[in-house]
Amino acid sequence: MQRLWEPDLVVDTNTLTVNMTRLRRKLADLGAEHLIVTKKGVGYLAEDT
Repeated sequence: MQRLWEPDLVVDTNTLTVNMTRLRRKLADLGAEHLIVTKKGVGYLAEDT
């Protein structure tokens, strides 16, 4: 019997990094790469400029 709180899959710790990289590439294709910035100690931020 499987318990609900024991996950079947191991979550990749690089998932956020991979998704942010993909998002940055798509924004760069649109000429809007400046919309996402990374700030040390804070993380990823959406700029409104």
